[in-house]
Amino acid sequence: MQKKYKCFLFDLDGTLLDTAPEFLISLNSLLKKNKMHLVSDSFVRIRVSDGVGRLVQDSFKINEDHSEFENLRNKLLDEYHKNFLLSKTFSGVDEILNKLTINKIDWMIVTNKPKRFSHEICKKFMWDEYAKAIISPDDVKGKRKPDPATLNAALSKTSISKKESVYVGDNWRDVEAAQNSGIDSVLALYGYLDKNDASLLNPTSSIKKIEDLSNYF
Repeated sequence: MQKKYKCFLFDLDGTLLDTAPEFLISLNSLLKKNKMHLVSDSFVRIRVSDGVGRLVQDSFKINEDHSEFENLRNKLLDEYHKNFLLSKTFSGVDEILNKLTINKIDWMIVTNKPKRFSHEICKKFMWDEYAKAIISPDDVKGKRKPDPATLNAALSKTSISKKESVYVGDNWRDVEAAQNSGIDSVLALYGYLDKNDASLLNPTSSIKKIEDLSNYF
């Protein structure tokens, strides 16, 4: 029988939001300005959950120690700023969040996305009115998943115990952050994770579509 939870923490990109199309536009715009080869949708889709840094490293073929890395990372974020509010939710997301709200079950958003983006996105979908908290690395001195700091900050906003809390995400960082925080994890297989990579992870459970979460509360 499926365990039931009273508090749900959600990752953003690849879990609630399909942000790959916006990152594809943004990255190709930056590559074009630098006279580099453009990339495909699939190139972005399998990397975007690893963050902007991964997109820069793999498309420009540099590592984080490269002298231009931080500059290119910031320029990609500037490009993304032009497109980020075009993001759409995955099918079923609105229904699940509404169900949680109607059933008075605490839910929060915990993301590695900088607050200047996550805050505006959550306002667009009116999630800021219903989520118990929206936590970004900005709230915890820049610490990012798999560090548990963002999850712990979210959990401090609820009276629900860790045993009754779960983190839903589509990336290895999400599974590890949940483990590091001492809570269960649900791996969103509909997100951006490569199926072979997914098989290497050890989440508490996994879902093929977000509607499956109805069995968890």
